[in-house]
Amino acid sequence: MIAKHVFLKGRNGWGIFYRIEDCLVYFTLYSVLVRQMHLCVLAFSIMFNHTHSLFKIIARGKVSDFQRRMESCFAHEYNTEYKRTGPVFNSPFGQSDKKGVKNIISAIAYNANNPVAGRMCKKAADNRWTLLAYYNNPNPFSKKLVKRDCRYAMRQALKIVDLYYSTGKHLGYAVLRRIYARLDMEEKRQMTDYIIYKYNFLSYKDLIEIFGSFDRALETINNIAGNEYELEDEYGDHSNYQKMLSLSRQLGFEGPNYENLDERQIRKISSTFYAKINPKIDQIRKFLHLPCCRPHSPVLRK
Repeated sequence: MIAKHVFLKGRNGWGIFYRIEDCLVYFTLYSVLVRQMHLCVLAFSIMFNHTHSLFKIIARGKVSDFQRRMESCFAHEYNTEYKRTGPVFNSPFGQSDKKGVKNIISAIAYNANNPVAGRMCKKAADNRWTLLAYYNNPNPFSKKLVKRDCRYAMRQALKIVDLYYSTGKHLGYAVLRRIYARLDMEEKRQMTDYIIYKYNFLSYKDLIEIFGSFDRALETINNIAGNEYELEDEYGDHSNYQKMLSLSRQLGFEGPNYENLDERQIRKISSTFYAKINPKIDQIRKFLHLPCCRPHSPVLRK
């Protein structure tokens, strides 16, 4: 058995997924392309500035074709939404072949435990973007959804999602605004679960075949972190990014178009980060989309 681990990192290590909409556009686009190209995904995770996925063996060149289409479509959506230009991801993407069941199990655990290693959750299934929580559960992070009991606005929003899914279309930023526009906070949580469950592409069938049962898969993932030596990666404390997101919004800034901030604004944000969170300088650089080597960086140093 052979699988391919694919690693995609933000340009210059910069943040990408600042809002739930960023994740949903990427996720639904990914889902549409997986189905169009008849791919099998064994593991998946979205982090603040990078993503991981593990494909079951596919024809030579198909991963490159998938990534080219994925990166191009997402960059178009992303740059249009945030009025920015240039690539969103580093190129080329990272990839590594995994041969044999033992190595594939390790790679699945590595993918799924990215949020755990990043101190974003205690178990892999506690993070929605590993997709593990959605096995036979359409509402792992919200109240049970009963369509007949929903408000009219919610029912109409659900119909939009159903229409886009049935016609093989991803959910772009514009349509997501329509979907969430008239929903309250609990309905928004239900809608997020509904979209992920609807567009979910993770091959639970293959996970069960590999591990013997889904419960056994979760148990194994929780017990081992997995190893990946061929790809340059970082864990660090990704919970810092979540804290920085909250603080920047309080200051009136919402990314990811931080390239347009002047030095006074950058100093204001970074000084607040240091006072409240004390993250690493490089984390602030990635969050604020600062160049890797800036001689006179406005980021305050300790």
